[in-house]
Amino acid sequence: MRRTSLMEVAKIILVAIILLITLFPIYWMIITSLEPWELVLVWPPAFLPRQLTIEYWEWAGSRFLLPLRNSLIIAGSTTAISVALGFPAAYSFSRFRIGGTTLPFWVLSLRFLPGIVPCVAFYILFRFLGLLDTHLAVIIAHLLITLPFSVWMFKVFLDAVPRDLEEAALVDGCTYSQVLIRIILPIALPSIAVVALFSFTWSWNEFMMALILTKSQAYTLPVMIAGFRGAGMIWGGVSAGALLSLIPAIILAIFFQRYLVAGLTMGAVKG
Repeated sequence: MRRTSLMEVAKIILVAIILLITLFPIYWMIITSLEPWELVLVWPPAFLPRQLTIEYWEWAGSRFLLPLRNSLIIAGSTTAISVALGFPAAYSFSRFRIGGTTLPFWVLSLRFLPGIVPCVAFYILFRFLGLLDTHLAVIIAHLLITLPFSVWMFKVFLDAVPRDLEEAALVDGCTYSQVLIRIILPIALPSIAVVALFSFTWSWNEFMMALILTKSQAYTLPVMIAGFRGAGMIWGGVSAGALLSLIPAIILAIFFQRYLVAGLTMGAVKG
């Protein structure tokens, strides 16, 4: 009994240490964004704020609104298109074996491609089409990574869904499109939540493609934040901007959290 109690205490201490290590950088960004400049760089650092100011949040709000809007448009559109195209594509691969094993593997192979590899080709193509520094250019580039990921995540889930449900619906007179919308789609909500969250987070944080394909109108938050590096870096303003960039992903994770556990284990057990 005593050994069990000690194990429980050890687990609690371990979880507390992990939480401390995980959340401390966020806490430190909050402190840095709220303290005046002259107190941010003092040594030794103070772990509790001694004086508070909102000037850096005002500074970040005036400079980060455009890249924040750009990031929301790009990441949101990338996520929506990845889910809208990836789900029916995965259904066709899983149920109708379209392309045999060659086409699905080719789709998966695109996911192995490092993001930097197609950047030069994208730059030349979009410059020729007049799409540089537009949301559309970055969205298309991001889909090269997120869409194959979506297809294969959905395929793993659909492979684990029993076909008896679809066959029963077809016998009752449903078409394949009705089966997909009325039967499979509600069951697939956990997988959609996971795919949407991962696609949004990747597109939201992506830096290299956004840096190369944008200039002054469609640049995203990672590009904006990286542009402040240097000796004159305003740490409080950058911390406030980084905290702003966390908010959409956190909101999305909270919204989808009821589906995440089921979605992350999808395909682990076959029906």
